[in-house]
Amino acid sequence: MRPRPTRFLLACGLAVPALFLGVVLAEGALRPGYEPLHRFGSELALGERGWVMTANFIATGVLALGFALGLRRALAGGPGGAAAPALAALFGLCLITGGLFTTDPEPGYPEGAAVPAEPTLHGMVHDANPVPFYLSLTALACVLARRFAAEPGGRPWALYCAATAAAVPVTFAIAAALHDPDAASGTFHGLWQRINLAIGLGWIAAVAHRLLRSPLEAAPPAAAASEPAGPCPLGSSGADGDRPGTPSGPRSGRSGRGLDE
Repeated sequence: MRPRPTRFLLACGLAVPALFLGVVLAEGALRPGYEPLHRFGSELALGERGWVMTANFIATGVLALGFALGLRRALAGGPGGAAAPALAALFGLCLITGGLFTTDPEPGYPEGAAVPAEPTLHGMVHDANPVPFYLSLTALACVLARRFAAEPGGRPWALYCAATAAAVPVTFAIAAALHDPDAASGTFHGLWQRINLAIGLGWIAAVAHRLLRSPLEAAPPAAAASEPAGPCPLGSSGADGDRPGTPSGPRSGRSGRGLDE
C-alpha cells in the first residue's frame, strides 16, 4: 500500500479529465451561440461566463501539478523517475497558462464581440501554448511506455502509452488542419479537439489508476541473480529454510540468492 500522500497526489490524475472535459462539454452545451463541434474549447473563456473556463484551466493545471508530484514519488529510482514528473509538471503549467492568457475572439462568438485586427499579446501566448502542451504530453507517454516496458507483464501498458503518444499529435493535427487561422473559421475542429482531449487526458487518468492499483516494479537486473555464494551467517536462515550454522556450499549459496530476491 502506498503512503496516503502519494495516493492523494496520484488521485489528482484521475480528476484531470473529469474536471476539464466535464466543464468543456457542459459549458459548450449551455452557452448561447456557441457551436461545440465547430469551436475550440478555449473560446469558452470568452464572454460573460468566461471565468468558468478560465477557472477550469487553472484548476486542472493544479491537479496536473499534483499528479506530477505523485509520479515523482511513485517512479523514484527507476526509468523515467525524473523525466516523467518534469514533463507532467510542464503539462500542468501549460494548462494554467491557457487560463491566464485567454484566446482572442473569432467572428460569431461571443455574439457582438469585437474581433481585433491584430492578435493581442494574450492571444499570441495562448496560440503558442499548445506546442509545449502537446509536446510534454506526448513525451510523457513515451517515457512511461519505456517504464512500463521494463516492468514484468507491463507490455500491454507500454503499448497503450505508445498508442497514446501517436494518437495525441495526430488528432491535434487534424483539428488544426480543419481550422483556418487566417479566416478565423473552420468546421468540426471542435469535435476533433474534444476527441484529442479525451484520448490524452483519459490516458492520464488510466495511468493514475494503474499506479494507484499497484506499484511499478522494474525487472530485476541479471547481476542480482549472480552474486557469489558465501557462508550463511550464524543465526540467519535462507529462503529455503537453511538452519543456523549451515556450512557454506551450493545449498547456502542458493539461500543467499533467495534473500536478495
